[in-house]
Amino acid sequence: MKEFVSTAEMANCFGIHKQTLLTLRRSKRSPFREGVDFVWTGLTTNGTLKWDRENATKAFLGFKRVPSMSHITGES
Repeated sequence: MKEFVSTAEMANCFGIHKQTLLTLRRSKRSPFREGVDFVWTGLTTNGTLKWDRENATKAFLGFKRVPSMSHITGES
């Protein structure tokens, strides 16, 4: 049976803050897919976000980071 955990538990598993995980989930380059790595519980838009621990971990660990844009923008 699948193990679904809260955002706080999933972020703790990755060693990041839960807001960082939520920001990454909303990103256009997110490694996470709704219905695969996370689901919403309940029937309304006030449902709770739950993470599939196994799938989300695979997605997170397989994610390829993008190079810094500082060389383009001139920022350090």
